[in-house]
Amino acid sequence: MATSSRKSAGTRRYPRFHLDVDWFVKSNGGCSTLGRGIELSVRGALLPVTCTSPFTEHVTLYLSLPLRQKMLEARCSASNHGHRGWVLHFEEISPEDLQLLGHTLVTEFGVAALPNLERRAEQSLELI
Repeated sequence: MATSSRKSAGTRRYPRFHLDVDWFVKSNGGCSTLGRGIELSVRGALLPVTCTSPFTEHVTLYLSLPLRQKMLEARCSASNHGHRGWVLHFEEISPEDLQLLGHTLVTEFGVAALPNLERRAEQSLELI
C-alpha cells in the first residue's frame, strides 16, 4: 500500500514565522497599506490587517529585509481570512529575492523555516 506524504488540509507545508520588518502592499485596484511586522514563509505571508479592505485578488508585496537596500518584491494572490488577516500566496518572486527570503528565515529561525532542509539534515545524520 502506498502512503501519501500529503498533509491535512489544516496544515501548511512551510510554516510562517514572524519577522519585525517593514512591509508595503499595493493592490492592482489602487488600494494600499503598510505596516511593521509580518508572518512569512517562502511560499507566502500573513498580513496583520483585519479590515475588509478593497484589495483585489492580486497584490504586490514589498518587504524591507535585513542586509538589503532594495525592497523584496513579490506578486501575490490575496484572500481575506477575517480576524486572522490577509493571506498572500506568492505567485511571482525573483530567484534572488526568494533566495534572500530563505536565507533570512534560516538565519532567524533555523532549518525549521525550510522543512526540506530539516529533513535532509535528519537524513544525512541517519547515514553517519
